[in-house]
Amino acid sequence: MTRSACLEIHQMNVGQGDSILIINRNLTKVAARITNAINTGKITGSLPSDPIHYVPYAVLNAVDLEGTINRALLIDGGDDEYGGDVLNYLKKQGALRTDPAPYCPDLYILVSHPHDDHMAGLRSVFKQRVETTVTVGKKKVTKVALEPRFRPARVYQTSKNKKADPKTYRFAWLEQDVSGAFAAASNNTKRFFIDPGGFMEGKNDMMTIDLGTGVDSIPIKLYVLAAAQGVYSMKGQYTEIPSTAKKVDQNDRSIVLILEYGSFRYFLGGDIAGSGLAAGGNTGSNAMNESKKKAYSVHADVESKLGPALEKFFPATTAWTANEPKYPSAGYSTVMKANHHASSSSVDVYLLATLRPCVAIVSSGVKSRFHHHPTQEVINRMNKTATPKWGLRPKGTSKTDNTIQQVYVTEVAAVGFKVKNKPPYSVDLLGAQILGDIVIRPVDESIKEIQDSTDGGKQLQVQIYGTGAQTLLADAAPTNVLRPMETKTGAYGPGYIGPFYHTDTH
Repeated sequence: MTRSACLEIHQMNVGQGDSILIINRNLTKVAARITNAINTGKITGSLPSDPIHYVPYAVLNAVDLEGTINRALLIDGGDDEYGGDVLNYLKKQGALRTDPAPYCPDLYILVSHPHDDHMAGLRSVFKQRVETTVTVGKKKVTKVALEPRFRPARVYQTSKNKKADPKTYRFAWLEQDVSGAFAAASNNTKRFFIDPGGFMEGKNDMMTIDLGTGVDSIPIKLYVLAAAQGVYSMKGQYTEIPSTAKKVDQNDRSIVLILEYGSFRYFLGGDIAGSGLAAGGNTGSNAMNESKKKAYSVHADVESKLGPALEKFFPATTAWTANEPKYPSAGYSTVMKANHHASSSSVDVYLLATLRPCVAIVSSGVKSRFHHHPTQEVINRMNKTATPKWGLRPKGTSKTDNTIQQVYVTEVAAVGFKVKNKPPYSVDLLGAQILGDIVIRPVDESIKEIQDSTDGGKQLQVQIYGTGAQTLLADAAPTNVLRPMETKTGAYGPGYIGPFYHTDTH
């Protein structure tokens, strides 16, 4: 059977940070670009037989993919030292339009929350460093200026709040960059603010982000279920998440998203936290160690309010109707990105029992302020052998099967890695696979089959592969800093890991 995948979710490897590129791709245009490159002698070979292989083949052969994107959304850009990596990745995937420069009509940007490891790298998209040499007297002096680079069509971020907004210079720079793009004389960036609870500013209902349509004109949309310390509860109302300390924790203000394409869902929770303890269904080796008080965050428990909201607003399918998506459980998500890089106070058992994903993704890595992510507690919670069943809220007495088939991680610190006076890092990944950049693609034909069906039992298929890319920051460090990537299977050519396929029943 021919397979295709128009929806791509790229979890870029930005070390201890986050950057996700979501693309709705026009595969017909990709085929035309590959064919043209072959016919003009730029590359040798032939067009792959299956459309699902077009994009990896094009990227491997440096085929220009500009203009092959229907719409793209960049969520966060890692820390500032990875801004160049993010920029280059976007160029390679065709997500930046250079004709006419610098406006990119197909690119949206969303800032999940204003922490450096999520927002600082975005400056490389908005601005470029330009050096000029001038003569002052008898001396030549190099002057450095930051000039506009690219302007996205839209920017989404939480509404301004004088009390909650951070007073950091990187946040001030972000505001400066977005404001400059917004004020451009022509083709200016549109700015969308998201109020607490996930409402569009000044409106009283859930914010949605439209990425166009996929196979059979099935919509690809993102829903904002929480933002700015509020979880959506009903039209015009939200549940407030009060801070647990005097100072606002920006993690609590993360924008929480559900990406939906037919019966496929992807959950992105930013850096929100749960309980980490029994209140979140975590007991025994799954529970956070409270004795490590310095490592214990003061995050609010957003997950306990988010889980019931997911179950309420994303219910299970009870009647199989043609031309409609089908969901096996309330709150279901095919793939989830682990909240807060899989910190011990996040990704509670109760939230996992709500989402029931078949695949989990972790964005983690190494930096000078090493956070020991992913944590053993979260790895335990997600692993089928360590935790074969998840407890259900409110008390955990009822159980559901652990549904996670595989955990994929961008990169992980080596066993024995140590920063300052902290103990050496020794997390057992329990079979989680390290891929570098991670690409997730639901198979269009499986999306359509479920959409068309009038009964259950159909299989949704998801393809995942990695690039094996380690962060440049780690490349410059001692060789024992990072664990090795998975064996490069080479199915898509040198450097690629995978692809791997996962299915679940709808």
